[in-house]
Amino acid sequence: MAKLPVREDGWEQALLVRVREMLADTAARHSLRLEWSEDAPVELSCTLPQQPGLDFELWFAFSHDELTLGTTGDAWFADIFPLDDPEAWQRTCDAVDGLITGESRVLLYRAIGRKNGYWSALQLRQGNRWRNISTGIGCAFPPVIRQTILRNGHAKATGHARPAWGSLLLLILLAGLAARYLL
Repeated sequence: MAKLPVREDGWEQALLVRVREMLADTAARHSLRLEWSEDAPVELSCTLPQQPGLDFELWFAFSHDELTLGTTGDAWFADIFPLDDPEAWQRTCDAVDGLITGESRVLLYRAIGRKNGYWSALQLRQGNRWRNISTGIGCAFPPVIRQTILRNGHAKATGHARPAWGSLLLLILLAGLAARYLL
């Protein structure tokens, strides 16, 4: 695999080559079909369709120094950057491989009654713990949520309904500000 480029002339092209090689090598190592999209408005776009060995479709988009990845059906995505940082690069390689092997998972939080998640976390297993690689953020309304765990090779697991404490605090803060300045 190509080494990490240094930020000088041509570094973006060198990083693009490195990302393309990483995705192609990962697909080949796991005997998965990778489909490239040449007409996307980003430097690189491809999909690992759902297939034997992969329970869900994964899509990837690379632009500048950031890789965005996600699934279509469960409507989550994660951004990892800057990819020219050695630690971020290794986390990215481990997370992409882990999404196939089951050593990575996605925690998707949905407000009760909502189809799409408002918050997600891409996690990589390290020993007996899960480490966040990328997290999204949002506000759940209504502020009652249910967590779904997406992990290749495992059935989707859905947790019990519980309060979204961060969303509740934000809504209380906004209500207090509205009351103070609008009344």
